[in-house]
Amino acid sequence: MRIYSIKIALLLLAIVAFASCSKKVVQSDDDNVAVTVTNQNIDMSAFYQADWRTFKSGGNVEIGSGSKSLSSSMQMKMIRNKSIYVSVRPVLGIEAAKMVINGDSILLVDKLHKRYILEKASLLTNGIPVTVGALQDIFLGRAFELGKGSLTQDLKDDFTVSVKDNRVVLTPKNQFKGFDYNFVYDGRNNIVSLNVVPSNTTGSTYSVTYSKVQGSVAGKVATEASVATKLNGNSLKLELEYKDINWNESFTIDTNIPKNYKRIDGKDIMQLLGGK
Repeated sequence: MRIYSIKIALLLLAIVAFASCSKKVVQSDDDNVAVTVTNQNIDMSAFYQADWRTFKSGGNVEIGSGSKSLSSSMQMKMIRNKSIYVSVRPVLGIEAAKMVINGDSILLVDKLHKRYILEKASLLTNGIPVTVGALQDIFLGRAFELGKGSLTQDLKDDFTVSVKDNRVVLTPKNQFKGFDYNFVYDGRNNIVSLNVVPSNTTGSTYSVTYSKVQGSVAGKVATEASVATKLNGNSLKLELEYKDINWNESFTIDTNIPKNYKRIDGKDIMQLLGGK
């Protein structure tokens, strides 16, 4: 149990870290609805994102390795463009591990073994300039442009729009060196996936797939996110589900490190994955 609880916390980073992931395809909620998409009927305003201050949610996270899987409850809090907090609570709501992304740092706390990792976010993003705001957009299934922010009317000319297999594809015109990324939507303008493809053919494809998109005060957000990945040579699957979402409440995020915890070097992150 404790090994998997730590792996769950670390795998949350796999979603936001533009790491080595294998592509997974899932059906959109509206795949069974006949909606024909053409360049002529695409309204860019349908993809614009509204602003928000804070996000708070309960939910579940599931991790699978081969034929084995484990689920855990979780809590998530986010302060827009500032902080992300994820608490993993596998038993009776007791926190076993937490992840805090604050500014340009990432803190992982393993409460079961009284140890932690505190490193620059760049350690886990392979040097890609992913801001806290972009990570939040990835979690919620919102289109964005690296270095500029969420898709709004002000950024509409920074994206190309195309149609492929009856899906709308939004592609930022300015791509980061080394890979290309785009956002795919179904016929109801609900996000289906974020896809990152390396410019060279030898790299790995990164893909987050989304479902159960809902309207909110912050625009459309996906309440389920899914990723399949390989870590340390093992195939792993991660599913995230958000429940009881609340927006724009006032709260703080604890970024303190518990006393008497041992610091683990970020380069030894696989030690935690191995549960050692």
